[in-house]
Amino acid sequence: MKIQLNNKNALYGGFVIITILIIITCLIYYINGNRKLSYDYFYKGIYIDGVKVEGLTKKHAEQKIKRELESYYKQTFVKLLYNDKSWDIPLSEIEFGFDAEATVNRGYKLGRSGSWFYRLKTINRLDKKPINLIVSAKYDKVKLIKLLTKIKKEIDFSGSNSTYEYNYGRIVYTSDVSGRKFDLDTNTKLIEARLLNRDFSDVFLEVETVRPTITVDDVKDLKNVLGTFSTTFNSNNYSRAHNIELASKKINNFLLLPGEEFSMDFALGPRTSSNGYMQAPIIMRSRMVSGTGGGVCQVATTLYNAALLSFLEITMRVHHSIPLRYVPPGQDATISEGYIDLKFKNNRDYTICIVSEVKGGNVTIKIIGRKKDGENLRSVLRPVILDQYDPPEPEYVINNGLSNDEIQIRVKERKGLKVVLYRDTYNEQGKLVNSEVISEDIYKPVRGQLAVSRKTYDALKNN
Repeated sequence: MKIQLNNKNALYGGFVIITILIIITCLIYYINGNRKLSYDYFYKGIYIDGVKVEGLTKKHAEQKIKRELESYYKQTFVKLLYNDKSWDIPLSEIEFGFDAEATVNRGYKLGRSGSWFYRLKTINRLDKKPINLIVSAKYDKVKLIKLLTKIKKEIDFSGSNSTYEYNYGRIVYTSDVSGRKFDLDTNTKLIEARLLNRDFSDVFLEVETVRPTITVDDVKDLKNVLGTFSTTFNSNNYSRAHNIELASKKINNFLLLPGEEFSMDFALGPRTSSNGYMQAPIIMRSRMVSGTGGGVCQVATTLYNAALLSFLEITMRVHHSIPLRYVPPGQDATISEGYIDLKFKNNRDYTICIVSEVKGGNVTIKIIGRKKDGENLRSVLRPVILDQYDPPEPEYVINNGLSNDEIQIRVKERKGLKVVLYRDTYNEQGKLVNSEVISEDIYKPVRGQLAVSRKTYDALKNN
């Protein structure tokens, strides 16, 4: 019985001793832990940019880091290069520097955030596996872009297209010149990547070569007349003749790229006196009235026929309200600024040129291109009148200035027409190989208007 009690006492005593040891160990761990957590300096195992900061205060660590960076990175500018030009960008002008303070603050927070146990775990991990924090660089992007904008103005060049001039069979053309385009966003990112990676070596700027729209290859072989058409006009009618010559110059040597659409309205520009156009007769609602730019429709009509004879794709064309004297019915084209246009598309696989020449009361328009070997087809336009429509009885109006036997024609009556235009194509031997319908036009009849005296008017009315 006594032996049993002694064993129990021994076990109890052992348990108490173990408990006390555990408590003492926990207290020691807790005390040491609190001592570590209350440490005011950098913990062991922390490096900033390769510099050991263990045991330093934040202030001393920042000073040390700055001294190291300043001694290692002594560059004061970055050089930008393009071809034989160079620009020095002072780092001070873009406020470039190292953000040591932010990195020091980040390093100092290691082991000082999270729960009590997490902080101790972090401190112990740093002791076993050190960490190296890299100081980030910073700069003023707005100031860099401002400096690059000035450089852009020096580099950018629009270049120039190849030009082509066909002057009564004599051909002169110039070579094209490529342009340059400095992209701000691309080069800003390029320089930024270098700076933030502490690479201060020379930067070769990225400049895009801009190819001209029309190159010398587009025009050097334009020698063949694909189609030509001429109309005549009264050169003594000064204002109308002036408008025809002006409109002709507007479209002369006009280059049209493959697939590009030509707009006569756009090419002529506003038909205003400030743009050089004069007052001359125009057709409006089947009547001849005065309007600015009268005569340009003759140039449009001449161009329309030349385009048809060149087998270009007509995309917009409207005929006049009455037939014209300088071209057969069905072959005319009218335009009205911002409303009615003549348009056609270059359906060739090469650039073509519109040539318009005015000489001695004639306007001649040619389409210049490149004929392939064996391409010697000839086209002829053939209008066919299918029907004619008589106009209504004339309208009589009173003019008290006329005698009883006088009649003044205010509006000339005209018969209406229905016209189909064919394009006939012949081979070299003169054989018809194709005939196609181009258009079907209807010109409405025009009611005449006659002015007579009051007495004659009353007599006609009573009859």
